Amino acid sequence: MALGNTQMVLQERRQLREGDVEISERAFNLIIGGMLLWGFLINYVTVALFGDQVAQMIHGTNPLIFLGIYLVLVLAGNALVVRSGPALSFVGYTMIAAPIGMVLCVSLQGIPADVIKSAVLITAIVTLSFMIAATAFPGFFLKLGRVLLFSLLFTLVGGLINLLLFRGRGYAIYEWLGAGIFSLYIGYDWARANTCACTVDNAIDLSASLYLDIINLFLRIVQIMNRSKRN
Repeated sequence: MALGNTQMVLQERRQLREGDVEISERAFNLIIGGMLLWGFLINYVTVALFGDQVAQMIHGTNPLIFLGIYLVLVLAGNALVVRSGPALSFVGYTMIAAPIGMVLCVSLQGIPADVIKSAVLITAIVTLSFMIAATAFPGFFLKLGRVLLFSLLFTLVGGLINLLLFRGRGYAIYEWLGAGIFSLYIGYDWARANTCACTVDNAIDLSASLYLDIINLFLRIVQIMNRSKRN
């Protein structure tokens, strides 16, 4: 679900650009895996070592200021990921993962450790399952682009209206819808990754898509499991 993964950008990635060096499919997939681990490592270190301090800092900051800083970092990181070479794409990816780690510090505050561990395991299983499904049935997943986009927009707008007008009553359905949408997005982005030229830059760029899909799925699974445990 990556920022900047428009059809035009993806079409460009299917061809080798000037200066690109093609790598093996195995190396391509290893780089994607390594980049995902790098993003998750940043998040783990941020939450495990600095979680309370970061959460306190965010709570003590004007929400609009924090939102502004967050958007600047993520959008600047996305610009580097989409339109630069491997080195700057790596920097851009890191700029996306770092502020998301800060958001996780707040989102996971007060969540029992057993819920977080179970959510990590379920997220890993769902991610692997949809990657396998997308490898087996790429044509099906590649047709989902617009459906997923409009479904995500509907879920986000519906969830916001629910929070504003109904104070979150019945919000659980939006968490389930979000989990389903991001699960399908994992398959969709993996299928798209398999259509691109095998270059280091493409591998890093496409890692950002999968990273965002997986993090969003994880957050929704955490909320679903935590809600279920409380009830």
